[in-house]
Parts: sequence; C-alpha cells; structure tokens
Amino acid sequence: MKKVELLAPAGSLETLKVAVNCGADAVYIGGKLFGARAYAVNFGEEELKEAVEYCHLRDKKIYITVNTLIFNKEIDLLTDYIDYLYKLNVDAIIVQDFGIVKLLREYYPEINIHASTQMTLSNLESIKAAKEAGVKRVVLPRELTLKEIKNIKANTGIEVETFVHGALCVSYSGQCLFSSIIGGRSGNRGRCAGPCRLKYDFVDEKGNIIEGNKHLLSMADLCTIDYVGDMIQSGVDSFKIEGRMKEKEYVASVVLSYRKAIDAHYDSEKFDVSKHIEMMSRIFNRGFSNGYLYERKPSMMSYINPKNRGIPLGKVLSKGNGRLKLKLYSSLFVGDGISTETGEHGFKVDKIVADGIKVDDADEGQTVELKDMPVKVGDIIFKTYDVKLNRQFSNIKEYKSPIDVFVKMKENMPLYIKLKNSGIEVVNSGKVDAVKAVKKAIDRDTLIEKVSSINDTPFAVRTIEIDMDEGLFLPLSEIKETRRTAVENLIKTKLHYNEPKNIHIKLTDDVQAKSKDLKISFYTENLEHVKIASQVGVDRIYFDYRLKDEELKKVRQYCEGCEIIPAFPQVVRDEIKNAEDELKKIKDIGFKKVLVTNLGLYNLSLKLGLDVCIDFNLNVVNSLSVDFFKGADTITLSTELNLAQIEDITKRKNTKFESIAYGRLPLMIMEYCPIKNLISCDRNACESGKYSLRDRKGNFIKIVSDGFCRVKLLNSSILIMGDKIDDLKKAGLSYIRVNDTIESDDEIENVLKAYKNSLDFGTYDFHIENYTRGHFYRGVL
Repeated sequence: MKKVELLAPAGSLETLKVAVNCGADAVYIGGKLFGARAYAVNFGEEELKEAVEYCHLRDKKIYITVNTLIFNKEIDLLTDYIDYLYKLNVDAIIVQDFGIVKLLREYYPEINIHASTQMTLSNLESIKAAKEAGVKRVVLPRELTLKEIKNIKANTGIEVETFVHGALCVSYSGQCLFSSIIGGRSGNRGRCAGPCRLKYDFVDEKGNIIEGNKHLLSMADLCTIDYVGDMIQSGVDSFKIEGRMKEKEYVASVVLSYRKAIDAHYDSEKFDVSKHIEMMSRIFNRGFSNGYLYERKPSMMSYINPKNRGIPLGKVLSKGNGRLKLKLYSSLFVGDGISTETGEHGFKVDKIVADGIKVDDADEGQTVELKDMPVKVGDIIFKTYDVKLNRQFSNIKEYKSPIDVFVKMKENMPLYIKLKNSGIEVVNSGKVDAVKAVKKAIDRDTLIEKVSSINDTPFAVRTIEIDMDEGLFLPLSEIKETRRTAVENLIKTKLHYNEPKNIHIKLTDDVQAKSKDLKISFYTENLEHVKIASQVGVDRIYFDYRLKDEELKKVRQYCEGCEIIPAFPQVVRDEIKNAEDELKKIKDIGFKKVLVTNLGLYNLSLKLGLDVCIDFNLNVVNSLSVDFFKGADTITLSTELNLAQIEDITKRKNTKFESIAYGRLPLMIMEYCPIKNLISCDRNACESGKYSLRDRKGNFIKIVSDGFCRVKLLNSSILIMGDKIDDLKKAGLSYIRVNDTIESDDEIENVLKAYKNSLDFGTYDFHIENYTRGHFYRGVL
C-alpha cells in the first residue's frame, strides 16, 4: 500500500538534514534564483548538489522551487539554472509561470513538473488542463475544502499535494498584488513584504471605526494533525508543511509530529494529538485552525499578534521596583523567551527569582519574579521560546538508509561482498585471495564487525549473511577496502547525474506588421455601465455576467457598435458546476469571444471554438507564457510589468495585447470576509463597497465582493494613464482597459469620455488627487 508522502520545507542545508532525519519522505527547497521565498537563506549550486545527494542516498525525494514569474531578460539565466537542476536529477521542479511549463515540456520532458499553488488551479477543469499540459502534480490552493479535494483526485488521477501545517496566506496564492502595488516587492517574484500582517482599522463609509488597530488580515496557522485520516481517505498524495523561512526546530517538531500521526493511522494505533499540538505550539504558532478543510469561510484569525504567540506562561500578580510577579501556568527556564500577548514587548529570561532565591528554573504553579515589562496586573504573559524543548532538537539521530549485506569468503578466492539497498544491488570482489591461516584466522564475528563498520556512510546494515570457510586469513585492510569500494559503488549507482543539454532560447522579434491603432476596452459588472460605455463609444466591453444568461441577452441589445465579451470571475471554484455547459450557453447566445481567468476555461473555450481573451490574473509576463497561450486572441498582460517589459513582449508576438490603464487594482482576493467576521454577513454592503480597511497612513482600502461571496481588497489609489496615451502606444498595446469597480454612473462616464478624448483628439481633462501610475514606470523587484 502506497503511503501518503510527508513533504517538509527547508531554507538551509542544516534544516534539510533535520527534516530528513525527523522522518520526511521528501523535501522542497529553493536555490538562489527564482524561488518564492527570496528572503530565505536558500541554496547555492554546491549546496544544491549536496542537498540532492543527501536526500537521494537516503531514499528521499527533493523538489526545487522555480515558482516565481520570469521576465524576458531572465530567460537565459533561467535555462542555465534548469539545466543545472536537470544535471542533478532532481525529482521535480515546482513552477508558477506557464512559460516555464512550456519550456520544460519542450526541452526537458524528463523533468517532473509540480504546479505551484501560485498557479491558482482552483477548479476541476483547470487541473485537468494542467495534466494535459504535462503537469504531474498539483499543489492545491489552501482554500479548497476536503470535499473539493476528493472530487479533484477522483476525477483526474493527478498527484495531489495539500498544505497540512503552517502559515496561511489570506489571499489566494498567485492572486495577491498587495506587496507589489504598495511597495514594489512582488509576492509573485518571491519578495512579499507581508502587508497582510500589519494593523488596520475596519471602518464604515463615513470613516467610523468599527474595529481598530488590529491585524485584521492576519490568519491563524494551519494545523490539520487531527484530520490526517480524513485527508488520506480523500486521496491526497502528499502532505505539505509550510515553512521555508522557519528555523530548524520548527521543522523538526512539525515533521516528527506528522510522521507519528501518519504512521499511527496506517498501523491503526492510537495517537496523542493534544501532546503533539502542545509541542508544536511551544515552538511556533499564531493560534491553530483547520483552515478551509471543512468550511468555506474560516473564522479563526490572529488579530492580536501576527507573530509567534507561543503558549500562555503565567498571569501578572503585581508590579513594582522594576519587577513583576508572575503565577506560572507552565514551567520556565533561564533562556526562555517571553512576550506580551500582542508580541510588541518581550525579552529573553536571564534571571528568575522564586521565594527570594535566584533559580535556573521554576515549575507550573510557582510564583516567580522577573524584570518588568509594559503589562498590567492581570495580563497574561506568553512563552515564545522554549529553550529546553529547542535543545531536544539539537542532537537528532541521523537517518541511514538500510542495506542488506551478503559476504562470501572462500579459500583461494577474493572476498566477495553484495549490497542490496532500495531495489539496487551492487557487488564487489577484493584483490587478494583468502588463504589458510598460518597463525590467527579471521573468525565470523570479526568479519561481521569489519564489513558492518559503515557509520561514516549514509547507510546502516539491516541484515548480514555470511558464507565463509573456517581457518582462513585475509588482511583486515583488504576487508575494509573491499567493503569501502562496495559502498562507493552503491553511492555511484544511486547518484545518477544527467549530461547537461545546454539549451539556449532565442526570443525572436520577426513579427508581422501589426496595427498600431490603440483601442479602449472596458470591464464592468454593472449593467447600467454597459449602456454608458456603449454610448461613449468604447471598442470592447467585458461584462461579468455572473452566469445569468438573461443579463447577457440584455447586454447584446444595448451594444451594437462594439464587441461584447462575457467574462468570468478572477477565481472560479465549484460554483460553476459545469463550465463546459456555461461556455456552450455563451456560444449559443451568439457570443464569439470570452474573457477567461484560469487554465481550465482557456482549454474548454478553445475546444468549443470560442476566441479566447486571457485576463491579467493569469500572470503573463514573458514571451514563453504568450507561447503557452498561443490560442489566445488577446492577452491582458500582468499589471506588474513596466512599459519597457511590455514592449519587449509585444514586439515579438502577433497576438493582441492589452493592459489595465485605469481603475482600483485588486490588492488581493480571498475567501476570508472581514465583514462577516467583524459584524455579520451583509451581501449588499459587501458588493457596494460600504466598508474599508484603513491603513496606518490613513488610506482607505475598499472591501468588495466578486459576486460569488469572495472578497476583493481594492487599492486606495486609482491607476490613471489617460494622459500617457503616447507611452502606451509606443509599448505596442492593442487595447488599454478601463476597469470598473465601485465607480458611480457619473464617474464612469467621465473617465470613459476622458480616455476616449485623449485617444482620439489628444486632449485629457480628467484629474484626481489620489492616483498612481501603477508599475508602468517602475516595475517590480
């Protein structure tokens, strides 16, 4: 019976070894390039080689993250890097960029592709399409329920990897632009600054504070150790632990705990869940929840402290003279770290006083004195670093791959050793014949001892079988050398390296002459705004029809002089029960084009003969991704590209390209709803943008629904490029899009007229104070 894989993170070689030695079946790591944790220590080339060898010699798999978006100028560097990973014979590469999928399938078909959660493959059709594209495994979005996971596995057969423990992003991975837009550090490029962990006020349309100065987007950590059986039964192939930025003690505690839980399930043994949750809590936690496994809208958040809150240590009884008295809920040791509940104040304990005596430790129930900190009597102090527990993870026994040994020692024949390990068999014969002993013969125990002395190797003898004649002599050095050579042969056999392919991709720019006319497209979810756009004379309207065919029919009646293109929401899950039927309905009504937001809709649309427009959230940032979506009529490029990068793509391809040039860009899209959590479900208020988050600079971030009870946060500054039409033309775009979100009828009419006049007559008269140029002139890191 194939067991579920336990997959551990490692941000350094030391942590990788800890993960393997604590029971991980596989490890995922990042190199110095193109990994979604750019601020981890990560692995240089020699360290990557050592990491692969360490894992493979111990029968563990190793997956390398190449899960960021790649710009055209980086493609040569990318191919060199992938070539090196191919040479090392890594077990899989984890990718986000669809262009890398194309590159791997075309030039490196031997490499297994794992689709990162950054791809946002959130529905069955997308995962079917990923499998068709050559993806072996899908890392599912954290937002999927156990029911959805089970359905995906049952109807695709693809390998499914699911997060089981660690930090939860509040946004759908791959759909978060928060760090990118406010600071230029792109999460899609591995440089997320974590603005979701900052403090915000929750306010109404008048600016009244409903909930203030809290970490309102900070999620509690995922912990599913008490649901291991349910996840195994759902068909999950790999349990993924988050944490490439975490310390080795965190990895050790989590891997050990889940290893025991998994083994107990398969062995039908009892498992002490609470014991292991308590242990993991003492190392790192923001509070634990089961995430989205059983509910679409998680309520467990970490509003008070977005950092490690540890476990309750004790209650403040009194304060004075620079000291505080604490009644302990748990043991305390010199060297422990403690903090306030908010995590804003804390220190490492260097002195404990109990009953007037300086002590090294104190037990639960005791009253102790510590140096003062900014707390009040009655407050709870938390222990955030447990020195004693951390020390337990400092000397973990090294895991060895078991080998079975057969030794034959016969007169007038060289020593013969056969090693069996993980389906591999190697043999070696010595260079010196065994002869009758003149003085002291080699006895059986001595032969076993010398052949088994492999403690300095990745192997451990599991069984040893000896076939020997008595009374023979062989130099001990010959036994050692024969054994050493046999082990070396085993290592060489297990470490299979590939010859580099030295692939070099030349990005061509021999496109046919394209029309230099720039047109205006308009995206809206408002039927009245469709009328306005039609009257103004825009060239193309994307209408989010929310699966209502009666509205689609009305839209066609309003607009005769422009293209009307039905659009799907940014994230699609099982609310679309049958995507193929929805697309057929669109076609039957008479539409010829559709705006798609995920891989499944793209594939289905092409198969049905519809012309496909790719939306911005599919993160096309390079020419290889354009080639992946070669069937597209129009591609809306990522909002993270600057003008020079846009031009570098448009000049090479005959596809029509589009960029969003007006609107409140979505910072993130999420299942978590602050309105529901902090007040109650209020769909009308959610869809109209009644509530906002106010940041520390006083900016208002609107909270709106996508129509399917998912929440978008909209940038406080409006993207304006209407006065920069010439720059957009030079970039080679075919369309610039005005993106409608919460604008009034008058606002939309004014914006559309201003952009139309700027495009047609070179005059522009629409001005607002709080605007941004997005990334058109700065780009992202």
